[in-house]
Amino acid sequence: MSARSTAKGPTRSSTEISEEILRRIQSGRYLPGDGLSQYELASEFGTSRTPIREALRFLEAKRAISLTESGRAIVAIPSVREIREAFEIRAELEGLAARQAVDWIDDKDLKQLGLHQKHYASTLRAPVRDEQGSQWRKHNFDFHNLIAQASHNGRLLDMVNELQGSTVWEALGFASKMPPRLMEENIQQHEAIIAALARRDGAAARDAMSDHVLRTMRLVIDWMESR
Repeated sequence: MSARSTAKGPTRSSTEISEEILRRIQSGRYLPGDGLSQYELASEFGTSRTPIREALRFLEAKRAISLTESGRAIVAIPSVREIREAFEIRAELEGLAARQAVDWIDDKDLKQLGLHQKHYASTLRAPVRDEQGSQWRKHNFDFHNLIAQASHNGRLLDMVNELQGSTVWEALGFASKMPPRLMEENIQQHEAIIAALARRDGAAARDAMSDHVLRTMRLVIDWMESR
């Protein structure tokens, strides 16, 4: 049986739609507080509103959005407590991923990490505009994701990716408020993680990653509280 289609292409399932909406939240295309219209989403995805509603209910359960009584979706605005909780868990999980990555990471991975770090540093140091913020998010995500992948622990990778998505607010603007000293410290923290991985020092890699995530948490919370 051929796939049902509309003028806009094959019908998307609620799972596919929820994954795409979540990707947009994680990339910064949808920002905290943005409203998402079921009608507009149904038109864009070329489907009825039923799979849209199912996708939004799934995202609400993941606390990525909230639903109003009228059914309009609002991208979640995290509280300081939620930020702290998510980052503290990230620090433990990503520290574990870095320690486990020591046993698996190869020269190709280390070279790729260095490339991500180069792009990360250049975008963080540049005057932040919308497109640069998007690039910064991507390079930062890729850096952390590659280390989690190198752990060769599939369940751990899934958990890290989910938490990275739920802490997308770290990339929404606080970087543009960071003084040069803090930017350089952030860059140096990435470099310390790479150095520990290159030395195959599991304890140092774990501590460097955990420390980096917790330092980022404090920067994000300070930024949130200053707004």
